[in-house]
Amino acid sequence: MSSTGKTIPLGRPEARAQPAIQLVPLGLSLSIFFAVSFLLCAVADVIPWLQDFHFLKALYPDVDWARPEMIGAGTVWAFLSGWYVALAFGSLYNYFAARAR
Repeated sequence: MSSTGKTIPLGRPEARAQPAIQLVPLGLSLSIFFAVSFLLCAVADVIPWLQDFHFLKALYPDVDWARPEMIGAGTVWAFLSGWYVALAFGSLYNYFAARAR
């Protein structure tokens, strides 16, 4: 009996080894989202009618957010924070999802 497709039995080890959340796409998407959000918040400091609602000024009142080195450092930290969240959350989720199977 020949078949055109392969049949893989249920409970195959390949399916169990597959992570529930892929860490690289999660890390890249969160990092880019955090960095773009930070940049939009920093741009809000330039717009006069948004300066009073600037979230970063509320958190750090003594920092001058118009300085380029502050914007660069904040963007790098936002990008790294995205990877931190992705690695921590993704690893924990994959661990508990594998235990639930």
